[in-house]
Amino acid sequence: MKSLTAALPGRWYRLLGWAAPCWPQCPLAVAIMFSGILNILSGLRQPVLHLTHVKPLVELGSSLRIFGDGAQVVLGALLVLIGFGLLWRLAVAWSFAMLMLTITIAANLILQKWQTSLYLPVLLLGALVVLQRHFTRQVPLANFLYSLISIFVVLAYGTFGSFVLGKSFHPEVQDLVTAFYFTIVTLATVGYGDIVPVTAETRLFVTSVIIIGLGIFATILASVIGPAISLELKRIFSPAEDKVEPKDHIILAGEGPIARNTARELAARKIPFVQIISPGSEPFLPGQQVVKGNPSEEAVLLAAGAKTARMVIAAREDDGENAFISLIAKDLNPQVRVLALASNAGAISRLKLAQADLVFAPSAVGGRLLVNLVEGDNISPEFQDLLVGHPQKR
Repeated sequence: MKSLTAALPGRWYRLLGWAAPCWPQCPLAVAIMFSGILNILSGLRQPVLHLTHVKPLVELGSSLRIFGDGAQVVLGALLVLIGFGLLWRLAVAWSFAMLMLTITIAANLILQKWQTSLYLPVLLLGALVVLQRHFTRQVPLANFLYSLISIFVVLAYGTFGSFVLGKSFHPEVQDLVTAFYFTIVTLATVGYGDIVPVTAETRLFVTSVIIIGLGIFATILASVIGPAISLELKRIFSPAEDKVEPKDHIILAGEGPIARNTARELAARKIPFVQIISPGSEPFLPGQQVVKGNPSEEAVLLAAGAKTARMVIAAREDDGENAFISLIAKDLNPQVRVLALASNAGAISRLKLAQADLVFAPSAVGGRLLVNLVEGDNISPEFQDLLVGHPQKR
């Protein structure tokens, strides 16, 4: 019993070390995908009416149920897709998750579904707001795919909705081409006035198309086009800051205590290096060459000279971010060596799977050195300047 009790903390420690790189993206992504599946199942429980049986409707709830709760099914499918993006900490997935969860909550409120498909999105929306800083990775291809899928969904929603509710327009919308035309004119906010909704329910539907469409386009601008414009303006107005001339240099990604001390040591040994720091931070050393941005983004690593660097030090305080940095650096330059920092000994093997050439766990090394000092062992001469006093053997 005593040996089992003694082994339990170690097992919990290893379990926590294994789970640390997965936090918070994995549980949040799984929860959002589960929420999407709940909405899909909830929508599929309703009967689907054939389009030829559709008549002018008098209630908004009936209008939504024409699709067999199709809007809820589509939103659920989008949430599942977004969940996969959150696993990779994509900023665009976070933005679309915020939008889709808000729309999902609104759809459940309109349908008066007071159940898990409503309560879970509310909790997830709050979690996304709190954990936003963990989802900052920009991948151009992922941004494009999410934007394309979202535009297709809102066009499909507006087109089929206008067709189904065609008798409530003046003149009536009797074919999909006219419905598609009306959706484009509505989303473009042109407002020709040649097709007008004449019932309260149809006007509410058109309002929902405008709100969803403008929300998606605003999200695309904020999460996809915005960063690209910001980076281009930054290069125009401050070209010297991000321009990196050295070759065969070190890239230091991180700004925590270990990264700061590493920067001082590199500078003291006159080893050329470029440090990647967050946009709101300032260089730690005078005259230090820095690139501001997220080191898990390809554009930032390229700006730091990943193509010509001899080593990348992934020194972020999050194991998951260090794994992403290692993978992207190797993808940009297969010859570059990557030194990744691990928060504990349990994360070493997982960072090796991320193609890191060297993995170092400073906290584990520090703990071992402390115990050596407690036991009275001497430390290496190169560390003597960091030690005051003399160890004594027991």
